[in-house]
Amino acid sequence: MRPARDPLRLHIVPLIVTAAIPFGIAGGAACGASDSDRSVAIGSGRTDGPGVQVVSNTVAALPRGELVQPAKHLFGSEAEGPELFGGVADAQLHPNRSLWIAERQTQEIRVFDSRSGAHLFTIGGRGDGPGDFQRSLFLGFDAEGYAYVYDHRHRRISVFSEHGEFQRTDLMPSSLGIGPRPLHVTRTGTLLGQIPRGTGRMPIDGSTARDTVKIWTMPLDGKVPKLVWEAPGALWFFQDGRSVVVPYTGNLPRPYAGGLLFGFWDDRIYVTDAAGEASYFVYGPAGLERKVEMDRAFRQAGDFSATMFVEYMRQRRFPESLLEIYEDHLTDMPVPKTRRTWDALVVADEGGTWLLRADNSEAATVGAPEEDRVWDVFDAEGVFVGHVRLPPDVGLAQVSGQSAVTIVSDELGRVTVAIHDVRWIGP
Repeated sequence: MRPARDPLRLHIVPLIVTAAIPFGIAGGAACGASDSDRSVAIGSGRTDGPGVQVVSNTVAALPRGELVQPAKHLFGSEAEGPELFGGVADAQLHPNRSLWIAERQTQEIRVFDSRSGAHLFTIGGRGDGPGDFQRSLFLGFDAEGYAYVYDHRHRRISVFSEHGEFQRTDLMPSSLGIGPRPLHVTRTGTLLGQIPRGTGRMPIDGSTARDTVKIWTMPLDGKVPKLVWEAPGALWFFQDGRSVVVPYTGNLPRPYAGGLLFGFWDDRIYVTDAAGEASYFVYGPAGLERKVEMDRAFRQAGDFSATMFVEYMRQRRFPESLLEIYEDHLTDMPVPKTRRTWDALVVADEGGTWLLRADNSEAATVGAPEEDRVWDVFDAEGVFVGHVRLPPDVGLAQVSGQSAVTIVSDELGRVTVAIHDVRWIGP
């Protein structure tokens, strides 16, 4: 995905991991500063403890990428059959290049040949039997090509072969608490996810409390889960026995979204800075491995209109009981002065990162529609390689090599899934 030109200046410096690291668990695997055509190691490289790679990107130009049109293959139509989607929850390319599409309404996973477009088979479906789902989440594939699907209603993992044969069901043990949330499967078949915990008593009216985002290993044999990573989460405001997220601190709908974003690549966790810095972190099994930063100013929150905020939330059909709290107490909430840099994160199959820029102020491109959204693209080493503009209705589901899988829902509710080549055309 790296363009031929070399418009960037990059520095990689060692960082000593201490308890002062703002995210995650102290400690980290040694990850030396490697030389490349885009990087230079500065300083002595000596640390008194485990080293963490810091990649500082300075933008000198903006190489531009685009999705090649028309799509290599487009899935979805108004006709009956496996390409009629009522809603698509996820779409992922298997290592064998078949495309697995999780259909939300029917609770099926429909599998297509990404080269010919032919429908190969369908697994799952709404039901209670082995291999059926009621409320499913597609977790991905392990190194042997097995597909993992979690059903929240039945509290079980279903495993299928790459050809769609049902293999087994694993129930989530009580050691994972009530309502476990598997989010990802590693190449070795290890599950990573969240284990919700009770909050105890409701705090007093007018108080705030910050939750913590935690990712655990989720053993299916009853063993004790292992904490892999944690970071400060949303800030909550309490009133009348209810709680609401303080604007810019949690994942409220845009443009009032805030807080951190995270994603997975094998056994690595990628997480953005929640305070507004243009940076993200990569955590491995031993802790923090890399910090990637951009030479970009903090995004200020600017003038905050309570009236506009409440109207925006009302348009998205938030309960009136919660909107009343915002209407009456928004000025009492500690709304941050800065906002996060990115609104979405997709980790590419090779470990690169695509981050959806929260605004387009620095990304004007001649001839490009003003409403397009801009994705900042980094390679697996954290080197910024350029940006890609996508229409606002195009959801990026996966990036695999030079291919991008997208999901689009039009104004009539019709859903299509497309596979595009990514082409770099220079600044």
